[in-house]
Amino acid sequence: MMWIVVLGVAAILVTVFLTMLFVDQHNMQVTCGTLGLSTATVKLIDADGREHVACSVGTGPVDSAYKAVDLIIKESVSLLEYSMNAVTEGIDAIAMTRVLIRAEKSHLSTHALTGELVHRTFSGTGAGMDIVVSSVKAYVSALNKMLGFKEQNPTKASSIKRTPASS
Repeated sequence: MMWIVVLGVAAILVTVFLTMLFVDQHNMQVTCGTLGLSTATVKLIDADGREHVACSVGTGPVDSAYKAVDLIIKESVSLLEYSMNAVTEGIDAIAMTRVLIRAEKSHLSTHALTGELVHRTFSGTGAGMDIVVSSVKAYVSALNKMLGFKEQNPTKASSIKRTPASS
């Protein structure tokens, strides 16, 4: 099953570039602070319109939200890179988040220039006035790319699937 964040105008742009829209980040609530554990509740809607809700605790609001998404998606991934930049100025600035992930049981691809085998990675971006929402959009975007790749290129347990490393 594949997942993707779809909110507002970004949904139109994502629809143009991806043929596999499968989830709407419908709702999310995060609680954090110095008095208790950071907790997140995330609701995602899959391609069949089914709602999936998960709650998790983490070391911070983004960590707890990512863990809640992981409970829904049920795919083990490593977060390799996480970056955030302000797109606009001021207290109500829009945050742009970019993540890079790799599946725990990652696909091997052949590097186009060197010919060496490399672990396939997937990036995702998200934007929003709330940094946690922006972060979850980016994470689910990367997960959707990874799951789409896995669906298009299934591997057999007994062999390594080699695919071109262009993205």
